[in-house]
Amino acid sequence: MNAFFRTISRSTAVAIGSGLVLTTSGTSSLAQRAAPLPANWQRAGSVWAAPDQAALKTKPGDALLIGTTGQPYVLATTTNDFALTMDLLTTPGADVQITLPSGQPIHLGNVRLSKAPGLWQSVEVRYRATGNRPPMLEKLALNGVTISEGQTLSAQRNGVVSLNALNGSVAVRNVVYKPFAAREVVRWSGPIRYVIYEKENRSRDEAQQQKILKQDTTSQLTYEVAYGGPRHYTILFDGKLNALQGGDYQFDLHQGGIAGLWIDGKPVVPVDYHDLGQPTSVRTNLTAGLHDVQVMFTRSWARPGLGLFVSQDGVRPQALHTLSSLPEPDPVGVISVKANARPELVRSFVQMPGEKTKRTHSLSVGTPDSYHFTLDLNQMTLLQAWKGDFADVTEMWYERGEPQLLRPMGTVVRPPAQPALAILATDAAVWPDSLADTMLQYKGLAVDKAGYPTIDYALAGATITDAVRPGSDGISRTLTVSGSPGGTVYCRVAAGSSIEEISKGLYAVNDRSYYVRIDPKAKAKLRQSNGKQELLLPVSGVVRYEVVF
Repeated sequence: MNAFFRTISRSTAVAIGSGLVLTTSGTSSLAQRAAPLPANWQRAGSVWAAPDQAALKTKPGDALLIGTTGQPYVLATTTNDFALTMDLLTTPGADVQITLPSGQPIHLGNVRLSKAPGLWQSVEVRYRATGNRPPMLEKLALNGVTISEGQTLSAQRNGVVSLNALNGSVAVRNVVYKPFAAREVVRWSGPIRYVIYEKENRSRDEAQQQKILKQDTTSQLTYEVAYGGPRHYTILFDGKLNALQGGDYQFDLHQGGIAGLWIDGKPVVPVDYHDLGQPTSVRTNLTAGLHDVQVMFTRSWARPGLGLFVSQDGVRPQALHTLSSLPEPDPVGVISVKANARPELVRSFVQMPGEKTKRTHSLSVGTPDSYHFTLDLNQMTLLQAWKGDFADVTEMWYERGEPQLLRPMGTVVRPPAQPALAILATDAAVWPDSLADTMLQYKGLAVDKAGYPTIDYALAGATITDAVRPGSDGISRTLTVSGSPGGTVYCRVAAGSSIEEISKGLYAVNDRSYYVRIDPKAKAKLRQSNGKQELLLPVSGVVRYEVVF
């Protein structure tokens, strides 16, 4: 079997390298094991593309699939339920379609959320057809943005999942097809003991120092064993769980209040407060056989609820609680900000992936052109840019407004989260992760007649203005330096795992996540630093670049 197609062990799906991984389980079979590729599909080792290039250039290999207009490629003859993820890269004007087992076509040419031609973008599909109900598209997401959820489909079934390029060309990689079965993976072994303690407690030790209100056994987890008691209490559950086979398990703890989970005496989910609808998911390895499981639940001021689900790859989550113990969370409509006729400026906190602390001095700008961005005013940093709808501010403006986070509502790209300008001794010096307030000071902003802000900074004796504006295919940024800085000022326009020069002045960044465009005549330096590539420009007066996606 070639490197592009691999069959993994039953009920397991993982991505290997940049190839395609499909799984087989029960009634599912992998079409590629028996059938050759249609004439309009070919394997490739790598692909080269540009935003204005009508065809894809490839090199030999089997890490990718390249498709052109013609016959669909059958990914798999399907089980009833499955999850499908993949990465796609298209040429200009391409229309790519996934056909579900129900015959329902899914077109992936959503202009508001699709990235520019030549960039990799992600697709996620979840499909359910078990039971007596019509098939359902449980979820369709493009570039991490949910487009459709809970959509009932026609009952027609053709039994295959296929991919087709209706127009243009498409490159495909990292395909994971994961069937889902509905079966038990664990069982409670005997009754679950529980003890109810008085008061609202935040640890097991604290609870065990309180008065015992009740102790008994139950067959499933449920906070309802405390009915009839005081409003505030803590329950400690202790039971033995029989893992039917060894391997990795995922536990999803749902709560309205304070809760935690321990397995074999080790903390798996730390004790914390969460509202209903905010589950905590963890993966842990269990040997086959019995395991001690403890669950703590404390009723706080919020609407109560307790649920624990467990699953393995290829198996739908199994509830370890009673149905009534986990009520549906109160529906909360999304509170959003839209930029219709004029730009919208919103100050907020922003949580960047991989960072433990929030960016507390953030300004997000929504534009009528549907290209939006967030700046960190403390560090002169372009944190993120996105296309589509502007901002979800539910966590800022609903009830107590905690945790005060603004979330983008479209396809997001994240440039390096460090200052755009820095003074370096040489062009080989390491780029700073941040600038002290003795080096960089935010001085305010001015809003022009169109409603767009220009930010003012002081940098080591120089005056900086920072103007970010929407463009036809992304955003442009103009940084102006005046005065006498104490050294040579550089602008880092890009940094990432890879920077690929597409044409003079155009670069693809971070494995073709987005493009940056600079003046073709600029004296850019592409360098390796701290395990990543960086694109630097010396600044004398004005520097301008674009983020294209």
